[in-house]
Amino acid sequence: MIIRASILLILCGVTLLLCHFSPQTQGGEAAGVIEGLPMVAGGFVGESEEPSARERDLLPADTIIKKRRYHTPGRAVEARDVAYASLVIAGNDTRSIHRPEVCLDGQGWTITSSTVRQVKMVSGAALRVRDLAIQREELAPDRSKRLLRAHYVYWFVGSDITTPSNLERQLLSLKDSVLRNVNHRWAYPSVMAYVTDNLTPRQSGERPRDDEETVKMLLTLIRSLAPKFQKDLMTSS
Repeated sequence: MIIRASILLILCGVTLLLCHFSPQTQGGEAAGVIEGLPMVAGGFVGESEEPSARERDLLPADTIIKKRRYHTPGRAVEARDVAYASLVIAGNDTRSIHRPEVCLDGQGWTITSSTVRQVKMVSGAALRVRDLAIQREELAPDRSKRLLRAHYVYWFVGSDITTPSNLERQLLSLKDSVLRNVNHRWAYPSVMAYVTDNLTPRQSGERPRDDEETVKMLLTLIRSLAPKFQKDLMTSS
């Protein structure tokens, strides 16, 4: 017992010494994104939207949330594309950033597939993003049920790194905190669009698109959108 107690005291002493002499961890004040989404991104024009009351209630008060509804301007409904973009930037409370799958499930969506895709920027830089194919039933105006499908694409941005994986984000946070003395202030961009090939333009307000066309449209939007707010892509473009 005396030996065990001695070992425990030694370990405690070493831990205290390491804490005392370790350099202070850099705070996460510097995010890897600017606090805003552009009004224009490629062939899309964005209209500002306010966060919902539910988003405000669920996320910490110091969370920054920017949202825009992007659409192709000057086109008839039969030729229009619409996408929804969001940028969440963490404050001091790390609960601001989490797995999007949890929220989607809570909103009644079922995830049918998860795919990591690569977006090639004009500068030549490559951005890895995660594409979630999602679906849920909704009640139509005539009280009939119809299947609503969509693609939700997201990624995480740290002070100087990006990843499409929440697990990798957590591991990078731990590694960089210990080895680089950096505490990332994470941001979480996302874009979403509905798959409209089972809806009429009157029902959806946009052109009919299948899954492949919807994903292609979202990746095209990201290609123009990301360099407007993501710092490492801004400097390389």
